[in-house]
Amino acid sequence: MLRRKIGFLLFEEFNGQDLIGPLEAFHSVRDVTESPYECLFIGPAAGQYRSESGLAMMADVSLEELALVDGHQLDTLIIPGGAGSRTPRVQSAICPWLRQARPAIRRIASVCTGAFILAESGLLDGLHATTHWAFVDALAKRYPNIQIQANELFVDNGHIATSAGITSGIDLSLKLIENDLGTEIASQVARYLVVHFRRAGDQAQYSVPLQFQSKSDTRFSSLTGWVMQNLQSDLSVSTLANYCGMSERNFYRHFVAQVGETPARYVDSLRLDYARQLLVEKGWPIDKVAQACGYQSSDVFRRAFLRKFLLAPNAYRERFS
Repeated sequence: MLRRKIGFLLFEEFNGQDLIGPLEAFHSVRDVTESPYECLFIGPAAGQYRSESGLAMMADVSLEELALVDGHQLDTLIIPGGAGSRTPRVQSAICPWLRQARPAIRRIASVCTGAFILAESGLLDGLHATTHWAFVDALAKRYPNIQIQANELFVDNGHIATSAGITSGIDLSLKLIENDLGTEIASQVARYLVVHFRRAGDQAQYSVPLQFQSKSDTRFSSLTGWVMQNLQSDLSVSTLANYCGMSERNFYRHFVAQVGETPARYVDSLRLDYARQLLVEKGWPIDKVAQACGYQSSDVFRRAFLRKFLLAPNAYRERFS
């Protein structure tokens, strides 16, 4: 079997999870099948590098020496993010080599703010790309030639791929493994890693429940979790107000002011977000998905889903499963 070298780039103040997540994904292929991958740690110089959190890792080889290792070039290069990825010191040590080495590397992928290294190298010019939601505006402002996809988990251009924050690096790695070895192997690796389910690249970085929880004060802090556990129940304004110990009028006024939408739209958003998950994870018929999410009929569910996502439920399942 052809051995593919997967290089993991180290530099001072890299993000440990950005590197470890993809590393474990590629390494875990050997636990489900004969692995074609060989993992290699590289850095501007051989030696030790520390992550933002203090994790010390050793680069096996320097960038200059890399071409001499076993006479083979890298198949894939993984660039983590972290505070160091946004500094001129790190970028100046890596970007000239990266521009020169790019034609010899089949594909390069960044995690989180590792996109800043790719951007500074000019390798993202004219391409679609993403990064952690907190740094999207900074990336777009600093590198206007990049077509930023602000909400996507990852963007795969084939030879260049970028992903959002931290755990989305695992999602991207599973996609790269799928490209190499097929869907079944990638799914087995996901199960081995105990990943809940493999997320597609154009799913949002922020989950719907997390969006609502981030807007909630103490009056509504536990409401989203309770609603998610009771999606098949009556979730009228009176029910929600009663759970929060408020009058209907007071609840409605404070809820809209804080969350930014009506309770009915809030409940519908949570039901539809859960429906997306069921469509990907389960082989259930549409009427069973609708019932599990609290819709009175599959027709009402289909119309609501199409209105929200501009895709019918079956089309969404076909696209993301």
